[in-house]
Amino acid sequence: MLRILEGPAWVFLGVIISAWAYGTGLGTLKEPGAGFVAFIAGFFILVVGALITLFRRPEQRNVETPSGTTRAQFLQSAAFKLTYALGLLLFYALLLDRLGYIITTFVVLFGLFYDPVRRRWAGPLLTSFLSVAVTYLVFEVWLRSQLPRGILPWW
Repeated sequence: MLRILEGPAWVFLGVIISAWAYGTGLGTLKEPGAGFVAFIAGFFILVVGALITLFRRPEQRNVETPSGTTRAQFLQSAAFKLTYALGLLLFYALLLDRLGYIITTFVVLFGLFYDPVRRRWAGPLLTSFLSVAVTYLVFEVWLRSQLPRGILPWW
């Protein structure tokens, strides 16, 4: 049942984000407003949700599952993955200005890259660090756009 709702949930989230961003002002391509990037992100979330909905594989109805589920089965379930991803996005949206770009983005990327079933830390830590470092260099140093500083005022 949850697999059926996965795509529409992303579509709904994309619509909400895009509507909120539109309300804050899009601006123009030369002078983007506060909601420009959020509107584009919401649009892409909407498109991904539509693609998930359109190209979803039919579920197998005749497979019986045991009454008790293991930890690995729970962590691999669609309900957990959807709730986990939405929780990370909500965390990012609520704490980006308070904690700052570096900390919030690192935590969210680590949460997205980490696989709780395999329990390996090195790969997700390195990938998260490199992603934050590269995006920081591109946006803050090269493009000279100000990222949220948060609790790290010295950078």
